[in-house]
Amino acid sequence: RRRDSRLPALEPLEPRRMLDSTVVFNEIMYNPPGEDEALEWIELHSQMAVDVDLSEWSLDDGVRFEFPAGTTLAGAGYLVVAKDPVALEAATGIRGALGPFAGQLANAGDRIELRNKSDRLMDSVDYGDRDPWPAGADGSGATLAKIDRDSGSEQVESWTASAQIGGTPGRENFPPAPAAAE
Repeated sequence: RRRDSRLPALEPLEPRRMLDSTVVFNEIMYNPPGEDEALEWIELHSQMAVDVDLSEWSLDDGVRFEFPAGTTLAGAGYLVVAKDPVALEAATGIRGALGPFAGQLANAGDRIELRNKSDRLMDSVDYGDRDPWPAGADGSGATLAKIDRDSGSEQVESWTASAQIGGTPGRENFPPAPAAAE
């Protein structure tokens, strides 16, 4: 059978894995300054304008945590899960963190997964402490922070070191500068 030369040739697309979660990783304190690994934490962000029920969702792979029944992430909100919420609050004043999570965030890099209550992978990040990952987040007191909260978590280009020591748990990572008064 002869191909019509007027039709464009089709090229096969490479396989792509697209996650369709609207709850994503947004900020990670994986190597707190000093020796206190109890101060590790992970922040999630809801990219939707409506509340999301996280009951029975879980963090998996590098750390393990199951969200208790009744856990809701507010629309466009943030939620912190800590290795040790009591130690985190005592050291930083951060209140309302969930936890504790089991395991620890490896300082040399790790994979973290967010799974829904049906064990479906909703988001993941496989961070590292070497180039192209930002070195500033590795023990300096800065966090690994998403540049654009609505970007994908898997791409290294989505991440940088936080501008503030201690990061911005529970808040936008890089808020716009206030407008100058005229």
